Amino acid sequence: MNGPSVLRSCAARASTVAGHAVPVVLAGWFVASVLGQHPDRSYDKVRTLDRTGAGILIPNWRFFAPNPAVQDQHLVYRLASADRTRHTPWREVYTVTPRRLVHAFWFPGRRMEKAIFDVASTLLHNQGAMTPLHTDAKQSAYRLVNEFVRSRIVGEPDFPLFQVMLVRYSGHDHSEDPVYDMVLDYEEVAG
Repeated sequence: MNGPSVLRSCAARASTVAGHAVPVVLAGWFVASVLGQHPDRSYDKVRTLDRTGAGILIPNWRFFAPNPAVQDQHLVYRLASADRTRHTPWREVYTVTPRRLVHAFWFPGRRMEKAIFDVASTLLHNQGAMTPLHTDAKQSAYRLVNEFVRSRIVGEPDFPLFQVMLVRYSGHDHSEDPVYDMVLDYEEVAG
């Protein structure tokens, strides 16, 4: 055999191997990525194949939420007199947008609701934790909620204070009672 024919033969063999190996490697990578998203934590072993240590090759996106949110977080407020003896009825700070099919694909208006959900999670979870990080996070969440509500309410002359309550409610299932999670301290309407 002469040199050029051997090179052509090797190049053809390499092309055939690459033609079969690339789809097999990509298919294996896809399967490992999908298995790495499974809510059962026993599938987390698949991510040990990712030697980067940062989840670059096999990410942890968790497509399947183990405990999906089935209730919306609502903020309601009431105004109070200076001596805190008289109160207005509870009022909604904002109205949750009813869901439509298109919202499964595009829902930029959900950002505010998502932010309130995240702040509520900060306030409600790990209530007993008293590390400086938890304390700072909770104080920031209280300030954020109070400033958000303050910017959306209109004060009344006899009611210089307001109070906020965090409520969970499904919104679509009216047979289910709302869950009253937390009532924040009184704040001044004019901050």
